[in-house]
Amino acid sequence: MLLDVGDNVLVAHRRLFEADETRFFIGRVDAYEAGVVKVSGWSYVHDVVSGSMVGKDEIRTKIISLSSGTLIVYQLPKHLALEGVEFGFAEGRLRLTDGAGFTMNLSELPSRGTL
Repeated sequence: MLLDVGDNVLVAHRRLFEADETRFFIGRVDAYEAGVVKVSGWSYVHDVVSGSMVGKDEIRTKIISLSSGTLIVYQLPKHLALEGVEFGFAEGRLRLTDGAGFTMNLSELPSRGTL
């Protein structure tokens, strides 16, 4: 099985057009079968006025297809407390962090490291 119940995931909605806003969904896998995942968690969208990522307060349950082509799904560490993760900007890059050592670069810009 690719994903197990209880796994943490970050779902990034692919920007199909230049003007599309960045959208994410962070949640926990409720069920997985044949490439379709049921996930409960929180939606986040980029607020153009404040420039920050804004999360919706209520928990949502989504059914997503891993083969849709419009979603990028990242498996997050199992120990990560999803309720405590935050989006932030550092050095011009969007990052996801839990404030306890986990950081994930979500920028669409190339890494500053070498290949």
